[in-house]
Amino acid sequence: MGRITRLAMQRSTLLRLTFPFLLSLAVLGSSCTVEEQTALFSSGARTGETKKKIETTEGETKSFAERMAEARAAREEARAEAEKKREAEAAVREKAEAKAKREAEAAKRKEDEAAEKLRIAREKKEAEEAAARLAEKKRLEAEREQARIAAREKAEADRAERDRLAAEARAQRERQRAASGGSSGGGLFASLFSGGSSSTRQYQSEGHHVYINHRLLAALGPENSRIEVDLSDQRARIYKGDDLVIETQISTGKSGHTTPTGSFRISEKKVDKRSTIYGRWVNSSGSTVASSGNSRSRPRGGSQFIGAEMPYWMRINGGIGMHVGFVPDYPASHGCIRVPSAVQPLIFSKVGVGTKVTVRY
Repeated sequence: MGRITRLAMQRSTLLRLTFPFLLSLAVLGSSCTVEEQTALFSSGARTGETKKKIETTEGETKSFAERMAEARAAREEARAEAEKKREAEAAVREKAEAKAKREAEAAKRKEDEAAEKLRIAREKKEAEEAAARLAEKKRLEAEREQARIAAREKAEADRAERDRLAAEARAQRERQRAASGGSSGGGLFASLFSGGSSSTRQYQSEGHHVYINHRLLAALGPENSRIEVDLSDQRARIYKGDDLVIETQISTGKSGHTTPTGSFRISEKKVDKRSTIYGRWVNSSGSTVASSGNSRSRPRGGSQFIGAEMPYWMRINGGIGMHVGFVPDYPASHGCIRVPSAVQPLIFSKVGVGTKVTVRY
């Protein structure tokens, strides 16, 4: 131990003796200025201070984990800031979109309201026009009905007057016969009314209503005639202008075969006409075979279809026309207008192709 102490003391003494010498040599061998030399001599002190500062800085230096945590926190903060910015931008965008949507909805509501007002106005106008048309139609129908009633009353009055005159003529003939001792007579006046009564009777059909205005019959023709068919009371009326000339009972389409209504014109006239749809099937010997009576349904075995007769045919609409046929007191046809055989030839002779036909209820 004493030896080691002695060696340390010797080394320390040696260093104290040699350091100034070495320092002098360094100063003499360099070109440093006085200030630099002064700085060199004081470098020892500064070195200590620097070391202390380094130690202090090293003491203050944070660990890697702490720095990573701070960086992570900084990133999280930046991310949070960016998220807040995005949320703010999204809120602004949503607000703008909501505003635009509200404005679009408001505009759409205005358009819908305008369209609804226009629709209501249009429907109101259409209803008013329909009401006006209906009122005009009713007015015209009322006028026509009044005209028909007036014409019928006038015709009935004329007929009553003719009947009265005929009765007077018969009474006069009877008086003349009695005065002459039972011989026949009556003169021109009686002969005239006798002929008139015969003319009236020739168009009558048993069980059917038929009226003829003989005063206007001769003036009736294709150029001035028109026909009205009334489905409600099963009557056909032929007019000369507004004057009723012929009225007859008819039979129109039954259920499932309703006669179409509307305004038409006669497009064909044919005295001899047979149906191409309805009729009967006959075998080779001419006997009728059981069938549906329809040309589209041929029965079994050899047979031939013979269409139903429709004399004095006047086509008014497609396969629908006026013709002679069975006229019960109800609608019974397949759509055509059946007329009694006693009066249809007369109607046929007084109208022409192009004559207007109105069918209504």
